[in-house]
Amino acid sequence: MKTLYYSAFMLLLTLTANAQDSDYKKYFLTEQECPKGIHFIPAPPAFNSVEFANDIYFYNWGKQQRETPRGQQAAIDEVERLEKVYSEVIGFTISKEETPDIFWLAQMAVNDGTRANRNVKNHYKRTRPFAYFNEPSLVSQDDDKERSTFSYPSGHTIRGWMYALTLACVVPDSTDVLINRAREYGLSRVICGRHYKSDVDASLILASAVFSRLNSCEAFQEQLKKARKEYAKLRKK
Repeated sequence: MKTLYYSAFMLLLTLTANAQDSDYKKYFLTEQECPKGIHFIPAPPAFNSVEFANDIYFYNWGKQQRETPRGQQAAIDEVERLEKVYSEVIGFTISKEETPDIFWLAQMAVNDGTRANRNVKNHYKRTRPFAYFNEPSLVSQDDDKERSTFSYPSGHTIRGWMYALTLACVVPDSTDVLINRAREYGLSRVICGRHYKSDVDASLILASAVFSRLNSCEAFQEQLKKARKEYAKLRKK
C-alpha cells in the first residue's frame, strides 16, 4: 500500500512539473525574428590562411592544457549543465524548482541562440579539429558520435554566452564574473579539441546578434521582469 501511495505521489509531482513546463514556450523569438547568421557570419578560415594558422596554434595550445587543472575544468564544461556552471558563479541555485523564472529566462534565450546557430553550422559544415587532425579529443568517449557533427560556430559557446548575457541582466553586479566565465567556457571547447578558436569567436558574434534581438522582444522583457522580481526576493532572504 505504501508503494502504491508513493507511486501515485511521484506521478502527481511529474504531472505538476510538466504542467509548469508547459506554461513556457520553447523560444522567445519566432523563426522570422531570429537573426540569420549566414548573412553576417563569414565562412570559416581557409586552410592556407593566417587565420587557420592561428586556429592550429590554439589547437596545439589546447592540447598542452589537457593534463592541467584547466584541462580538468574543460572536461567538466563538456558535460556540466549550464544552470550548475553559472550557479557557481553567481552564488545561488538556478533551477526549475528553486528559481523557475530565472531558469526559464536563461533557458529560452539559450534555445534561441541554439536555433540561430543550427542553420549556420549546417551551411558551412566545418569538420571538427580533432577529426581533421585524426586525433582523440579530451573527451574521446564521444568522438565517434561527434565526428558526424559540425564545428563552426561552436554550439556550446553560443549557449554559454547566451546564458551569461541573460543572467547579467538579472544580476548586473555579477556581470564581470559572468562574462569571464562565458569566455572560459568557450575556450574549454578549444582545449577539448572539439572546436577551433575561430569557431568560438564566431559564436560570440552570433550570440551578440541574438541577444540584441531579444532585447526588443516583448516576451523576453516580460520574463526578464519576472526574473528580476524573483532575484529581489532572493536578496531579501
